[in-house]
Amino acid sequence: MKSICGKVVSSSIATAAVVLTLGGAQAADLELTPGKIYTDAAGAYVSVAVKNTGTATAAEVKVTCEFFAGKRALGKSSTTLFSIVGGVTGTDQVRFLGGTSATSATCTLAGQK
Repeated sequence: MKSICGKVVSSSIATAAVVLTLGGAQAADLELTPGKIYTDAAGAYVSVAVKNTGTATAAEVKVTCEFFAGKRALGKSSTTLFSIVGGVTGTDQVRFLGGTSATSATCTLAGQK
């Protein structure tokens, strides 16, 4: 399993880690890159980017993130990116409603079709 770690900053300027994990052989041509974690009145969100380093189109790519307030798990949320052609980076946000106290997130490339 291949992992990518990066730093993120919440809207309160607290530094936290976002850990992104790439799973299995299906994800061999995909690179998951962290963004920053932000909070607002609705909850928390993390921007994610998935680069397709291969030549085949990834029809669907699911990214799941678990949100934390310090060491306490708040919950999970996910997004699906569609039709990422070879050499292109798909981007989206994973939003966790109600997670206004989130300071970090752990994101995983959960699946690919």
